[in-house]
Amino acid sequence: MRLLPLLWAVSAAAHRPQYAKVSGAETLWQRPEGEVKGILFIAHGCKHQATDVFSEVTDGWKFESCARSNFGRCLALPEEVEMRNYALSRGYVVMAVSGGSGVQSCWYGERDVDKVVEAVAHVRQAENLATAPLLAMGASSGGAFVGLLPAAQDLNLKCIVPEIMDVQSDLNDKVPTLFIHMPRDHRTARGVKENIQDLQDRNVRVTELSAKPRRVTSEFLQKCVTAELAKKLLRSFEEGGVIDSSGYLQEDPRARGWVSAAKELLPEELDSLEPDESCLAELMNVAWAFHEFTAEFAPQIIDFCEGKDITRGLPTDGWQTSLGSMQVEEYGRSGPLAIAIHGMAKSMVTEWDFTAQHLAEEGYHVLVPNFHSNKDTRPGKISADSAAAVLLDLMKLVGSSKISLLMGKSWGGGMASALVNKPELQVEKMVLVAPASLQPWPASCRAALFWAEDDAVVPIKNAEAQPELLQKLKLFHKERTGGHRILDTYLPAIMEFAEPPALLEVTAEGETKEPAHTRSSLYDHKIILGLVLCVLVAAFLLRKRKNEEPKRSPRPQKLGAAE
Repeated sequence: MRLLPLLWAVSAAAHRPQYAKVSGAETLWQRPEGEVKGILFIAHGCKHQATDVFSEVTDGWKFESCARSNFGRCLALPEEVEMRNYALSRGYVVMAVSGGSGVQSCWYGERDVDKVVEAVAHVRQAENLATAPLLAMGASSGGAFVGLLPAAQDLNLKCIVPEIMDVQSDLNDKVPTLFIHMPRDHRTARGVKENIQDLQDRNVRVTELSAKPRRVTSEFLQKCVTAELAKKLLRSFEEGGVIDSSGYLQEDPRARGWVSAAKELLPEELDSLEPDESCLAELMNVAWAFHEFTAEFAPQIIDFCEGKDITRGLPTDGWQTSLGSMQVEEYGRSGPLAIAIHGMAKSMVTEWDFTAQHLAEEGYHVLVPNFHSNKDTRPGKISADSAAAVLLDLMKLVGSSKISLLMGKSWGGGMASALVNKPELQVEKMVLVAPASLQPWPASCRAALFWAEDDAVVPIKNAEAQPELLQKLKLFHKERTGGHRILDTYLPAIMEFAEPPALLEVTAEGETKEPAHTRSSLYDHKIILGLVLCVLVAAFLLRKRKNEEPKRSPRPQKLGAAE
């Protein structure tokens, strides 16, 4: 009987985190219970290290190596721990390496690749997993780093998952790639879009997921604190204006406005609240959804790396609003926000899709909410005030402070003409197609109206009866026939009116640059202007020189010269 506790102790020890220095590189890993499918390598971001992924104490067992690690302790940050635990539950060894200088450092790029190759080989040997496939994910600097691994040898790399970072995609000719990024980070969204196109052109399997802003709730906070303390924190955030009435953060948590509300309730020994070290600070960054490691898509990450179609596993009604969940079709991932509102009938839900796709291709980020997908948002039931609240929630979810283009048809057109008067939505342009009603709109908003003269459902005479509003239109486009539909022939005029933005380039410092064609055009104009100025200056100097020369008498003729 004494043998059973001994066997249990040996088994438990085999599944506890391990620590080693491999050619000087701090390497940690943990083996799952049961059969091993492979190894998941997690690459940290700047100002972090491998020990962020592991806990100092688990089920009463103390991980002694934390104290002698480069950083001196294990932070067990909530998203990293959630990702580790999920991967373990799916049968994967989880490993991490401290990149760069080894403590609170960014990765050193290609200089660190050999270091990780050696660390992976060490873990494979230690766990007797010589042929185990490698899954590699990383955030920020770590995301860029895993993008270098497809060029490495002897890794048996099955997939890479760069989070909140684009990569050097030309190094990858075959490794499946899943990008996870956040909507407020427009620079990364643009880079990811270019990466995806490049990888698709070379037939590499590639997908992207967008981690949207999260509501700060008691359950959400319980990743870091007890249920009782979470309720107190939530109340403090509400009273202090840290979150709005829907539970969303009012400002970027890196501005540290939430810290004073948390300090009153959290002793320093429970949470330091320091950036890049605090459990709660990481949660706040995840809730804001600009630039943070996230485990939100842990199941999709493993499924993707196992070759499954993750798009079918994603909920279509996952857009949380103040009136509950609703389905929203999304086109594009960055650029000015456009929202399209459909007509009254359920069959009309997809009528904006053709226009939305073209707008997205030209640089807009387009949302088409399905108001039929929630009993409280159905057309005919929802009020303009409630619809405004829903649109404001969608704006927050994609990190936009304004609606650059609001479109609506029939019932949706009437709703749009009411919503444009809501100052909190900050609507810049409006496109209406045969709106069921037409209300005055602010002078700051440019409006365009589209109608078929044979529309029997909502006759064009409804608009013609309001000449004072028609005079305010920037565009009134009419077709002789077409009925009560969004006609394909409307598209060119809509696109011209919408003035789709050219995607701006961004510097490494995050500053926007003029598009390349604009810079080239300006450069050409400057050359021409310079040449013209040179010619004018030369002509001026020549004339001035001639005027300053002394006048000479004609040279005398020689006697006998021919005339």
